[in-house]
Amino acid sequence: MRRLRRSTGLTGTGLAVALGSIVLLTAGTLGGYPTLGGLGAAGIAMVLAAALLVRLPAQVRVTRTVAPHRVTVGDQVTGWLNVVNAGRLPTGRFEAVDGLTALGTPADGGELRIAVPPLTPGGAIRLSYPVPTADRGVLRLGPVRLHRRDPLRLALRTQTLAAPEQIWVRPRVHPIRPLPIGPVLDFEGRLTDRVLRGSMAFAALREYRPGDDPRQIHWRSTARAGELIVQDRVDTTEPSAAVLLDTRATVFGAELFEEAVELTASVVVSTSRSGQSVSLAVLGEDGADLARLGARGPLDRLAAAGRTDDRDLTELLAMVARAPAGGGLVVVSGADPALAPALAGQTRRFGGIVLVQLVADGSAAHSPNGPRGVPAQAGPGNGPRGVPAGEPTTGTSVSVQGGLVVIRADRARSAATAYSGLAGGRR
Repeated sequence: MRRLRRSTGLTGTGLAVALGSIVLLTAGTLGGYPTLGGLGAAGIAMVLAAALLVRLPAQVRVTRTVAPHRVTVGDQVTGWLNVVNAGRLPTGRFEAVDGLTALGTPADGGELRIAVPPLTPGGAIRLSYPVPTADRGVLRLGPVRLHRRDPLRLALRTQTLAAPEQIWVRPRVHPIRPLPIGPVLDFEGRLTDRVLRGSMAFAALREYRPGDDPRQIHWRSTARAGELIVQDRVDTTEPSAAVLLDTRATVFGAELFEEAVELTASVVVSTSRSGQSVSLAVLGEDGADLARLGARGPLDRLAAAGRTDDRDLTELLAMVARAPAGGGLVVVSGADPALAPALAGQTRRFGGIVLVQLVADGSAAHSPNGPRGVPAQAGPGNGPRGVPAGEPTTGTSVSVQGGLVVIRADRARSAATAYSGLAGGRR
């Protein structure tokens, strides 16, 4: 039926009127009932007139703008339609439909419908409409389609007038204090692109550049080379942290996964703002696809993150093995009792490991592997290894298992509070 409507240009009502009119005309002609035949002929004429009316060329130009293109969940995004009647005849009422789909959903997603009033020749109008951002994700807005109907809504003509645009709806970021992860002193360590220049660790000799500190001139090499040579010194002790997001559908429901994404975003943002170098790894992430979409930075990557059905613990541990050694490691996961023991074997590689497990409501008060969890606190204290002491927070626990700190919570906000407590509890 839908294919028939598309091929004829008729609406469901128009198709029903056309078929009914054909039946009446046939019955009236064959049965000798002129009244029925007249009704059938009138119905067919009405449908044909409606089809011809919407087929008349409409010289309408439509452009769409959207701002902003990157927002946090729940923030306002507004779309504007600029409609211009470039023809010599006035337009009737019509409807502009802006498609709205999210990454990973079927192509025929939601629609935003905007009623456009009649325009005189040369007339223009600017219409605004809200774009829903209640859910995290990458939204594809458009293309804009113009729906023209006759007054009786018997016929429909659709024109595509504006190209799609993309909106990044990023996860919420909760207030959180970064862990004071200390640097690993390694003055003979590896030289990477991220190291800071100008410290006391010698890296290499190079030609003098304007702006170099004259005190770094290496006079012996300068005498041999016949030009100024300076010592290039770098900072191999820069604090760093690696944040890993587990995406396995076997450890997360949809709601808990959203909480995990919010907590991951909170840790990454707070660590970056504190001046530490931070890297983000997302299990199952397709870097090429993100580059094609135009992702910028970790928050865009987290906006596009989704649960995966084909990943296992081995792949997550492989990501841990690839994380930069020497700094801190934060792993955000779900209810996997095998994860904490597996991470315990990696404690020597990092300055500290924190495992945050987002679990179902009511199951965060204890850990299935290891000692019973210590209730998380609202403020700093003097618990073991930074686990604070004080008044408990419902639904959250902190424990030390095999040299790593394990936080179990049922919400990102409560996990962020416990994480901040770790930072406050360290001396």
